[in-house]
Amino acid sequence: MLSSSSSSEVRSRWPFRSIPLRVALLLPLVLSVAGGVGGVAYLSWQGGRHLALRLTEQLRREVTDRTEEHLARYLQIPLQINVLNQGAVRGGLLPDLTTPSPADLELLEAHFARQLQPFPELSYVGFVSAQGGFVIARRHADGSIWTYHTLGLLPGSVQGCQRDPETGDPTGLRRQLGFVDLRRLFWFPQLLQSEGIRDTWVVTRFFAELPAQDPERLIMTSLSLTDSGGRVYGSLVASLSVRQLQAFLEQMEGRSPAEVSFLLDEEGQVVASTAGPAPHPLLVAVQEQVGSWETASSQNSLRLVVGGIPYWVEVESVQSKGRLGFYFVHGIPEATLLAEVHRGAQQAALLGGGLLLSMLGTGILLGEALSRPLRRLTQVAEQFIQSGFQPWPPLDPGPIQEVQTLTKAWQQAAAAQQALLDRLWQQQQEYRAVVEQQTELICRFRPDTCITFVNPACLRFFGRRAEEVVGQPWRDRLPEEEQAKVLQAFAALTPEHPFYCSEREYPGENGQSRWISWVDQGIFDSQGRLVEILSVGREITEQKRAEQQLQALNRELEAQVELRTAKLQQALHFEGVLRAISSRMVVSLNEGEILEEVVRALAEALGLTCCQILLLLEDGSTWIPGYCYSPLLSSDAAQGDRADPLHGPDYASDPEFLRLLQSHSSSQQKWEIHCCCRTGKEGRWVRLLVCTLWDKEKRLGALLLERLPEQEFSQDEIQLAYQVANLCALAIRQARLYQAAQAQVKELERLNLLKDDFLSTVSHELRTPMTNVRMALQMLQMTRDNPEKQRHYFTIALKECNRQIELINDLLDMRRLGAGTYLLQPENIFLPRYLQDLLDGAQPLAQAKHQHLQLHLEAGIPSLWADPTCLGRILRELLHNAIKYTAPEGSIHLRVVSEGQGILFVCSNSSEIPTAELPRIFEKFYRIPQSDRWKHGGTGLGLALVKQLVEHMGGNISVNSSDGWTHFQVWLPQGEDPAPPLPAMSDPQEREAG
Repeated sequence: MLSSSSSSEVRSRWPFRSIPLRVALLLPLVLSVAGGVGGVAYLSWQGGRHLALRLTEQLRREVTDRTEEHLARYLQIPLQINVLNQGAVRGGLLPDLTTPSPADLELLEAHFARQLQPFPELSYVGFVSAQGGFVIARRHADGSIWTYHTLGLLPGSVQGCQRDPETGDPTGLRRQLGFVDLRRLFWFPQLLQSEGIRDTWVVTRFFAELPAQDPERLIMTSLSLTDSGGRVYGSLVASLSVRQLQAFLEQMEGRSPAEVSFLLDEEGQVVASTAGPAPHPLLVAVQEQVGSWETASSQNSLRLVVGGIPYWVEVESVQSKGRLGFYFVHGIPEATLLAEVHRGAQQAALLGGGLLLSMLGTGILLGEALSRPLRRLTQVAEQFIQSGFQPWPPLDPGPIQEVQTLTKAWQQAAAAQQALLDRLWQQQQEYRAVVEQQTELICRFRPDTCITFVNPACLRFFGRRAEEVVGQPWRDRLPEEEQAKVLQAFAALTPEHPFYCSEREYPGENGQSRWISWVDQGIFDSQGRLVEILSVGREITEQKRAEQQLQALNRELEAQVELRTAKLQQALHFEGVLRAISSRMVVSLNEGEILEEVVRALAEALGLTCCQILLLLEDGSTWIPGYCYSPLLSSDAAQGDRADPLHGPDYASDPEFLRLLQSHSSSQQKWEIHCCCRTGKEGRWVRLLVCTLWDKEKRLGALLLERLPEQEFSQDEIQLAYQVANLCALAIRQARLYQAAQAQVKELERLNLLKDDFLSTVSHELRTPMTNVRMALQMLQMTRDNPEKQRHYFTIALKECNRQIELINDLLDMRRLGAGTYLLQPENIFLPRYLQDLLDGAQPLAQAKHQHLQLHLEAGIPSLWADPTCLGRILRELLHNAIKYTAPEGSIHLRVVSEGQGILFVCSNSSEIPTAELPRIFEKFYRIPQSDRWKHGGTGLGLALVKQLVEHMGGNISVNSSDGWTHFQVWLPQGEDPAPPLPAMSDPQEREAG
C-alpha cells in the first residue's frame, strides 16, 4: 500500500491546482442546452408539417367530394332515360311493346336513336322482351348511331340500320347479324325482376356485332314493364360505356399529373381508371392493409407506401339510384402535398446539423480532457483485482478534487484487499484438506457448470482423473431436454433460497444403474450474484431399487383392481340392460317395440356388428327376418334411430344356416356358438352366437349375436344373451296373447253391436204394423156410420197384418234356410208370361215414382224348372229394392238370357252403391250407413234372404256397381233336377236368433 507522502510527490501537469466537479460538469450542461434548442427547432418543423398535412387533406377532400357529386349525376342519366320511356309507354306515346309490328319496330328504333343524340354519354337505349328479343339504338366509338332489332322481339337474326347522328333518320346503310338470344346472358333474368330488385349492373357485353369483336364493359340500367295482370313482359334498358367513364375521370378538373383515380364496382373490379388498364399497386396495397373496400370507405384517409412512394388515399362509397354501388378511390403522393414543407425541413436540418456538429466536437475535446484521469484510475484498479500487484503505481489525478480523493481511497482499499486475499488463501487450503477426506461426492462449479474442484470420492465414483474434469462443463453429459431444466434451476437460486435438490441416474457395472442424490448450494457475492455452486452427492441406489420394486407391485395391484372394477361395471351394465328390457316389457305389450329395443340394446351393450331376431311361423319350418340392428349400417339403413329388418345379413334365406337352426330341437339346448359363418354378398366371416327362443316346448324364433371372428364371447356375455332370449320369448308370448285377447274383444263387440241392431230393427218392424193395426181398429170404431172409411181402415189393418206376417215368414225362412230344412216345390215355369205378370205387379210402384221399368227377354228362351214362389220372392225383392233406391225419372231394367246350363237374370237400376259397401251388402240386417234407416223401411233381411234362396236353388248371385248403375246378376240352373242346395253355415247371430 502506498503512503500519503508518495501521492504528494506526483505533480499535476494542469496550470491550475484544482477545479470543483460542478464546474467541470457545467460545460456538458451547456452542450445539453444547445441540443435542446435543436430539438425545439425540430418539433416546430414537425408541427408545421402536420398543419400542412391537415390543410392539404381538407383541400383534397373538397376536391374528392366534388368529383363524387359529378360522378353521381353522370350515373343518373340512363336511369332518367328509362323513367322517361316508361312514362311514354304508359301514356301511349310509344307503340304496343308486347306484339309490335314491323312499322312499330321502325318507330321504336327512330325514337331510341333520337334519345341518344342529346346524351353523348349513353351507349345503348332500347327495350328487351321477356322472350329474349330486343330493339335498341347504339352509339359506336366513332360517334355513329346504329339501331338493331329482332323480328317480333323474339330470339333470331339481328337487323341493323345506320342513323344520322344529327337527325336520327336512316342513312340507307344496313347490316344483318347472326342469331342472338339474350336469355343466355347471365344478367337477362335480373332484367325481368319486379320493382324492388336492383336494376343496374356492370356487364361485359350486350351482344357481339362482329365475331372477333373485343368485349366492352357497360354500366347497364333497367326498368321492368308489366301488363294489366302484373306480368312482366319486358324491360327498358339504357347503358353507359366504361370507356366514356374513363374519359370522364381524365377530364375532371383540379387533378395534378401525379394523382390517380379509380372507379370500382361492388366486387372491387376496376370499372374506370386514370392509371391505365393494368392492375395498379395502390389498389393491391389498400386491400392488403384494410381487407375490404366497404371497410376502407368507412375509414378516414389512408397513408400507404407503394413502390417506395408514400400515398394519401381516400375511398368513398358512391350509391346510385339504380341500387348499384361504386367505390371511388383517389390517391395523391405525399411528396406532392408536402413538397414545400420538405424543402423548408431540409434547410432547417442542414443549419441545425452544422450547429450540432460544432457543439459535438467541442464536447468531445472537453470530455476527453476531463475523463482521462478517471480511465487511468479504472485501468489500474482492474489490473490490481486480476493480479493483486504491489505497490500502487503513481497516477496523475488531474485538477479535479473529487478525482484526487478517489485516488487516495483506491490506494488504501488495495492494501486492505491484498491482506484479505492472503487470509482467504490460507482458509482455502484448510478447507481443501477437509473435503478430500469426505466419502460423499463433492464438487464445485461455476453457473455455466464448468468444474473448479472435485474431491477424490467423486473421481472414484465416475472413474475419472482430476485433470480430465476440472475446467470442463458437466452439463454436456446430460440429455438435451434435461440441460435446459438444470440451467433454469441454477438461475432460480437466490440468497434466500440457495439450495436445489435433484436425483440423477448413471450407468454402473453389469448394465445396472446407479443413483446419486445431489444437494446444490449457491455461493453468492456481496451483491447477491451467483459466483459458484457447491454440490454434495450421496449414493441412493439401494433405496431406488426398493422404490422400483414397490412401484411394480403397486402397478400390479392397480391392474388387478382395474380388472375387477371392469368386471363389476360390466355386470352392473348387463344388469341395467336386463332391467331396461324388463321395464320395456312392463310398460308395453307391442311385440315390435320390445324386440326393436332388445336388438338395439344388445348391439350397443356388447359392441356387436349386428344383432338380429328371426321369427318362426306357425308351420314350424318357415323362418322370416324379424328385427335387426347393425351399428355399422345404422347411418345408411336405419339412420341410427329405428332397427330395420331389411338391412343387415339375411340369415333367413341361407339354407345352411337354417339347417343349423333346425338342429336346436330341444329347449334344453340353451345356446351355441358358430365360428366363421359367412354372411352377405361380400363373403365376410363372423363369429355368431345363436340363442333359440322357446315358449315351453314351442320354438318361437332365434336371437342372433354377430361380431368379428377374432372377438370371442365371454361367459358373462353368453349368460346375458341367454337371459335376454328368455325375456324375448316371454315378451313374444305376452304380446301375442294380448293381440289374441284384443281380437276376441273386438269380435265380441261386433257381435254385441249386431245383436243390438237386430233387436232394434226387429222391435221396430214388429211394433210399426201393430201400431198401424191398432190405429185402424180405433178408427173403425169411430166411423161406424161411414162404410167407405171403414173399408179404407180395414184395408190398412189387413195390409199391416200381411206385412207382419211377411216379416215373421222372412225370419222363419231364414231359419229354415240356415238349418237346411226349407222345402222347394219346383215346376216348369214359362218365363215370358211369368215375368210379365211379375212386372205388371211392380209397374204401379215404379210409375208412382215416375220411373221407367222395362223387361228385356231373350227370344226363344226355354222354360225354367224351379220353385215359382222362391223365384218370385227373389225377383220381387230385387225389383222393389231397385224402385226404392232409384231416383225419380230413373230407369230399371230386367234382362233375362240363357247362359250355359241355366238362366241369367240381370236387374239393373240407375243408382250406384259405394264400392266399399258391396262386400257387406248380402249380410243379415246390414243397410248402407249413408242412407236413412227408416226412410225406405225394411229390416235388412231382403238381400240376405235372396242370396240364401238363390244358393238353396243351386244358383249364385253377384253384384257390381259403377258409372251410376248397379247390376244384380242371378243365375239358376235350367234342368229338371236342380243342383243340391249348398250347405249353409249359420253364424252365431243366426243361432242366437233361432
